[in-house]
Amino acid sequence: MKTTITASNFKKAFILITLLSLAELVHTYSGGAPSGYSNAPGEGNCTSCHAGTAISSGATWNNLTLTRTGGLNTILPNTSNTLTLNLESATSTDFGFQLCVLPNSATSSSSSIGSFSVGSNPDIQTTTSTTPNRVYLTQTATGVSATSGSKSYTFNWQTPSAFAGGATFYLAFNAANGNSSSSGDAVYIKSFSVTVLPVRWLDFFITEDEGSNLALHWSTAQEKNNERFEIEASLNGVDFLPIGSLPGKGNAEQISRYQFALTHMPIEPTHFRIKQVDFDGKYTYSKVISYSPNEPIKTNFFVSVAANSIWFSQINTIQQVRIYALDGTLMAQYAHVTDAELALPSLASGVYILVVTEKNASNWCKKIWVQ
Repeated sequence: MKTTITASNFKKAFILITLLSLAELVHTYSGGAPSGYSNAPGEGNCTSCHAGTAISSGATWNNLTLTRTGGLNTILPNTSNTLTLNLESATSTDFGFQLCVLPNSATSSSSSIGSFSVGSNPDIQTTTSTTPNRVYLTQTATGVSATSGSKSYTFNWQTPSAFAGGATFYLAFNAANGNSSSSGDAVYIKSFSVTVLPVRWLDFFITEDEGSNLALHWSTAQEKNNERFEIEASLNGVDFLPIGSLPGKGNAEQISRYQFALTHMPIEPTHFRIKQVDFDGKYTYSKVISYSPNEPIKTNFFVSVAANSIWFSQINTIQQVRIYALDGTLMAQYAHVTDAELALPSLASGVYILVVTEKNASNWCKKIWVQ
């Protein structure tokens, strides 16, 4: 039987093939967007395949958030950070997104910073590109459906050990209408700024010896690009002035301890902080601590997991140190504390009670965690 292809038949066949192709396209993208559509420099976004104009304002855009316990400006190098991306759209129950993180002032050829990991989360996955070398986070087929127009995706971002400074997460979010078509969807683009700190602060405190000499002490667990520390003082806690400086370690992966002796005894309450300055001029601040001539200085302590030790801010007030298990078993006892750093015995990982007896016969106790 001979079939004659008419213009009408050809048009119908073309429409059918187009619809089948579009259905396959939508189905494929429901399992994750192809790499290179996060709206990062040199990339497109979801509007490359979905009709419409990218939206960068409004109520829905404001409700797109990226959060981390402790904030986005206290991230440390060489750490795993748990982040949560929250997407909301009152008019949609089908979500698609792509997320990529690049250094600030990135260009179209910049590579990603760090790496993503999703653990056992079935709603998200990672994809990659090689030109440029970038890693993306996107939804899976099971991660498309959103209940009540809202969905959260939790993942980990591992920061590199050699990076410190600003970074930007680029997000492209498609609030789809579920009609198996590229039309009628709302595409949003947004970016989130984070700061990877060059120095990981551990502690900062003040001590007074038996001769009433004061000294500031601080320590870091890690330093990147650290040129120096500037010591600052203030009488009102707002206006700080430099009173000295100490060189940093540059780059260090181990615990580093510093001490700065005060040349003059404060005669009124004084506040102190440390300004850490990088070789490129960028800087961060420690917490603020205070000293009052009329109040005794409290003994602080720091448990060093890396060194398996306890480090006390001052020892001239300590009579005895004991460590107990939670069931009351005495695990260690130090009758004479002559060194600020006490080595811990071989303790199993867990929580213990540190009991310190002062020379004035007072006692205080704290829970400590040993890993």
